[in-house]
Amino acid sequence: MKSFLACMLSTVASLAVAADSATSDLTPLTDLVRHTKDVTAHPFGTAIAVVKDGQVVYEAYLGYADIGKRLPVTRDTSFYIASATKPFFALNALLKEADGALDMSTSLQQLFPDLRFAGFDAAAVTARDLLTHTSGIDDPPLVWATAFSGVHDARSRRALVALAAPDAEAAHGTFKYTNVGYNILSVWMDQRDATPWQRQLERAIFEPLGMRHTTASVSRAEAAGWPLARPYSFAGVRTAEPLYLTKSDPTMHAAGGLLSTAPDLARFLIAQLAADVDGPIAPAVIARSHRPQAAVSSKYLDFERSGYAWGWYTGTYKGRPMLHHFGGFAGFHAHLSFMPEAGIGLVVLNNDDVLGAQLTNLIADYVYGVLLDEPDLEATSARRFAELEGKAAALRAKVAEQRSGIASRAFNLSLPRERYVGTYAHAALGEITVTLDAAQRPVLRWGRLAGTATGAEQRDQVRIEWVPNSGEFAAFEVAEGQVKALVFDRIVFARSG
Repeated sequence: MKSFLACMLSTVASLAVAADSATSDLTPLTDLVRHTKDVTAHPFGTAIAVVKDGQVVYEAYLGYADIGKRLPVTRDTSFYIASATKPFFALNALLKEADGALDMSTSLQQLFPDLRFAGFDAAAVTARDLLTHTSGIDDPPLVWATAFSGVHDARSRRALVALAAPDAEAAHGTFKYTNVGYNILSVWMDQRDATPWQRQLERAIFEPLGMRHTTASVSRAEAAGWPLARPYSFAGVRTAEPLYLTKSDPTMHAAGGLLSTAPDLARFLIAQLAADVDGPIAPAVIARSHRPQAAVSSKYLDFERSGYAWGWYTGTYKGRPMLHHFGGFAGFHAHLSFMPEAGIGLVVLNNDDVLGAQLTNLIADYVYGVLLDEPDLEATSARRFAELEGKAAALRAKVAEQRSGIASRAFNLSLPRERYVGTYAHAALGEITVTLDAAQRPVLRWGRLAGTATGAEQRDQVRIEWVPNSGEFAAFEVAEGQVKALVFDRIVFARSG
């Protein structure tokens, strides 16, 4: 078998040559992407790396990592990749299985023998179920703490695992995409190995593959001076200003918690495609990670999804088998995909969460179309990019209209607003504070989350946009003229002050 190290060294050495050789095929893509950013007046950053037959054959770095400072995206720019973290975490779990440290048939109850779960049979839910989104359970408190508020520690995370409950929308054995399973298994991994899952990924995947600019630690990236892409949104109030919600170490979780660069992620895809290469990550384990475990029937933009493997969606694209996983979060969109039979892989990273997703869809269409010799591609792509530019203008107008409607909603509170001011506490989730701003609007803060509330139709409810472009309703429980609690996503925070 060919040496993996030799393959990787050959890839690095031939990078510039390979990129030049592909320029005649993919250079028009650079102009299409740049023109879209110009026409939409939204110069967010996009990093692209294309893999073909074990080599990076094309790279492009467009737009800005920081729009205000006019700092361009480069091959060293690190992006938050959100749920594209899942293939890494699942692969690490499979490596543990291969080493005898984890049995995928182990039940949730066996993973946490001292915890008591209510409403479902924890002895029937397995580690495999947790990683393939077939557990049939939900756990909003754990998801909110690890991905958004950042208010948690090792002890509270275990308490949050115990709050898992049956998912009313998906029975055990039925696929439903969620972050819950990955977060639960990460709590067990931290406990079992006495080593954070973040460090486990470094040792098992990043270091062996030479991914020197990939980490699950924001503080590490900042301390090392890595250039970091800031988050923007085409649907934001001011598109040239970064979103307030940024990632920190406590919100980098197992279902979505990596920073990486396009070249580093290209290395990961090369490893996925190197089924016949003897390397630091066992080919048999990588091959196992590609095997579908759950049936899926869905579509995301152009991408058909017929199954879910270990951290990868499976399906066909342009008539060829493809594995892919994307990542979306406020201000970011990441794309990882590859065609094993064709030897093609694609990385696209954006620091925009709305236009970036639509643009990436067209980038993939172009890249795979060129490398698969798709006829009439230039004309089709030109038309689709032009259509996107038109949709962008309509989207901006629609978003402005929606925001105006939300802002105009009257508050429907049964008590004077100052009566809602105070502190609301949850034993495992910390505190939410409610204050009033200069306009007497409620302001809710919870860990790293903060937002100014707007009105809602239901009595004693408010709408809060803790996560940019994603509103939620919070309800105050009022009894006997007193505010007793604040309920958010079925989580009760009792009034404590």
